[in-house]
Amino acid sequence: MSGFETRYAEAQRLASRERIRKAEQRDRRRADRDLDIDAARFAQQHIEQRELVRERLAEGYVQRGDRQVGGRWRRGVHEKGLRSEDNPVLKYFVTLVPARGKARASWDKGLLEVQCREKILTLDYPYIELNREFMAALRVDCDGIFASPRSCVAALQDCVRDGRLPCLPHIIVGDRLDDGHYSRPHFVWLLPQGSAVWRSDDERCRRAPVKLFDAVARGLSAALLDLGADPAAPTMTGRMKCPTSPYWHTITPNADIWPTLSEYADYVDTSTSRAILARKAAAVQSGLGLVASNGLFDALRTEGQRLLAEWHFGADARMRGSRASLADNLHNALADFATRAGLGEDGVSYVTGKVADFLAAHFDAAKLEGPRRVRGRLLDVVESLATVKERQQAGGRHSGKAKGANTLQRLQEAHQRLVASGEVVTRASLATAAGVSVRTATTRWREVVDSCDNNQKAVKIGV
Repeated sequence: MSGFETRYAEAQRLASRERIRKAEQRDRRRADRDLDIDAARFAQQHIEQRELVRERLAEGYVQRGDRQVGGRWRRGVHEKGLRSEDNPVLKYFVTLVPARGKARASWDKGLLEVQCREKILTLDYPYIELNREFMAALRVDCDGIFASPRSCVAALQDCVRDGRLPCLPHIIVGDRLDDGHYSRPHFVWLLPQGSAVWRSDDERCRRAPVKLFDAVARGLSAALLDLGADPAAPTMTGRMKCPTSPYWHTITPNADIWPTLSEYADYVDTSTSRAILARKAAAVQSGLGLVASNGLFDALRTEGQRLLAEWHFGADARMRGSRASLADNLHNALADFATRAGLGEDGVSYVTGKVADFLAAHFDAAKLEGPRRVRGRLLDVVESLATVKERQQAGGRHSGKAKGANTLQRLQEAHQRLVASGEVVTRASLATAAGVSVRTATTRWREVVDSCDNNQKAVKIGV
């Protein structure tokens, strides 16, 4: 009996092994079939894209259906040939776009992704992203609207003559409206070939050139604030309006002068932070002047930070989506706040927009609970001061005034608590209750007593 059971068990094992072998064969055949299906699909996509490339070269770009691009609907867009074919500047630009299906583009500037493997088709999209590892394009976003493309170039030429810029942009790409106006262009300066800045997490990557690249981009924005430059726009992403797209009007006014990054730094101010630039942009573009604009900026910034913290910790739906949508939500909320607070009407919308864009672009949830430095709060005071010593003295006076007001408030509150408790108020007891020195309590004693007496009189009159 034992021998029969052994042979039976052996037969079971062999049968089980055969079933496993057949199952593995079926799995391999299924995997091969799936691979064949994927390969066939990829081959079909490749054939279709090659056919689209052939049509693009033969017939040009022909829009099919209506599209919303740059905030307005487009129809009937048709352009023969390639813009970069006879243009050396645009030819160089094309080399900065990643190849072999790595380039990201989109119909919407906020959501870029790989659209297809064919670079020639990707270059027709309205928004594109350049190589982010080797940066060679300095971009400045401009919110201004010019009477025509020619007037835009003329305004930039004035900046070059004034010494604010070393040269005209190599590329200007914007939206030419039906009435001829030139709206919200991007100004692009290209570094000479072979001078791209390497940006990587590799330990061999030098941080100084990357920081200089960002500083020069800020300096270019600072030089063009009066033309509507947006200092809150990110400079390191490589995203921009695509100059080879048929949906934009592209100008290449400079094909001869190619400064290096160091030469750009000799012309523009690389020391100004984005916070200061945002305040200056609000002052210039609102027309309110630095004093009025800076006070308004502080009020809106404080409210904006409060709203962001409230939305973040409350998991508000307005925090979802891109930073552009966050800026829109914040703009609407700050506009309502400005109306309720009676902050005025003239130029407020400009300041509100700059505050919303700046806070949305630099929002960092990790910094909500920690102390924050408010850069530029005294910009209207120190802007006209020439030396560092004068600026430090102005800052010291502001800090001393703020601390003095805080100390007086603490003393007043302590005095009220002592009176309410029925205790005898002396200078020593007041100092202990307020957490200050006896000397400070003695110095501010008359102010505290007078303010408390005035409050009591006001209460009696109200009763």
